[in-house]
Amino acid sequence: MRLRRWKRTAVGWLTFSVLAATSVGIIPTSASATSSALEFNSPSGLAFGGGHLWVTNEAGNSVSEINPSSGSWITTLRSSNYEFNRPTAITRSGADLFITNAVGSVSEIRADNGVLVRVISGAQFRFVDPVAIEATGRTILVLNAGRSNGAGSITVINTRTGSLVRTVSGSRFAFADPVALAVSGPNVFVADKGNNSMTEVSIAHGRLVRVVSQQGLSAPDGIAVGAGHVWVADSASNAATEIALATGAVIATETDSDGSYGFGSPSAVIGSGGNIFIASPFGTSPMVTKLSASNGQPSWYMCNTNGPYYFSLLSAFAVSGSTLWVASRSGANSTTPGALTGSLTELSTGSGALITTLPSATNPVPTTTSTTTTTTLP
Repeated sequence: MRLRRWKRTAVGWLTFSVLAATSVGIIPTSASATSSALEFNSPSGLAFGGGHLWVTNEAGNSVSEINPSSGSWITTLRSSNYEFNRPTAITRSGADLFITNAVGSVSEIRADNGVLVRVISGAQFRFVDPVAIEATGRTILVLNAGRSNGAGSITVINTRTGSLVRTVSGSRFAFADPVALAVSGPNVFVADKGNNSMTEVSIAHGRLVRVVSQQGLSAPDGIAVGAGHVWVADSASNAATEIALATGAVIATETDSDGSYGFGSPSAVIGSGGNIFIASPFGTSPMVTKLSASNGQPSWYMCNTNGPYYFSLLSAFAVSGSTLWVASRSGANSTTPGALTGSLTELSTGSGALITTLPSATNPVPTTTSTTTTTTLP
């Protein structure tokens, strides 16, 4: 392992450049889609589907639908039929969206119209504090933090039937407080905050590939894969650990000892286009840092003093083309009307330039729609 440190540029918080860097089946339902206010409520997850951006509102027990091209608010799903209860994360698989509920269930909806497909729940799924969800092939992976019983796990679900494939758990996986996961090829990579480790698991068989522990990992709070490397955000040491995808060897720990990365308890991580984007959610200047996925060289970091970006308690990322969407759970730093309970910020992935912030004062008044579908259960 080697430590990389980069010479700080004289730009303070401004942008900088670095030279040389279970219910199974389609449920008969009348699905009401209602939005009565232009605001979020502690947004915790982002995903694209049906040409739109979908946002889970954990405190609001709802899911909002946004037109990413115009920034217009389409609707917010609130009906009790969805059984949203602290929706924490969201992912897309084919035509559907899958949403984890912290109480222990997964709601599946159509991405093109928001109609409920099914609610997946039951003791056999062993949902305990689900915190993350990813789609891969014909399966959905739900990461369970297991904080209430001290046993984290991964629940694997068949996307077509909503049935249980397997549960990945046990002492050999070293799940103490798993908080984030990322999929690359046949394997899934899990960041475990409680064990200071990264666990790699075969998706097809649920077998353990390896556990990488310590070696610079310090309260891992986010994970992403890019350019043959696994990147883990180390929230306790204001750093990011770079791990070789093929071997699991720790390559480097990118420290923020001289302020080059702008890390402050980094958490959410996403990879796109050969780059890694890392969120530092807390403090007076929450920020987003961009670095190279292949060598860890930083390109820029953006915070509230050079936007203004209105970042506050950053919680989730989503990428579409050349734009990066960032969710803020709080609107504490925002003067935008309606943003007190959270906001979204759209940036350029290339330069980090601010594109838009939602909600905005120019949003059109949202409407209420109702969709009804009835399909015979298999």
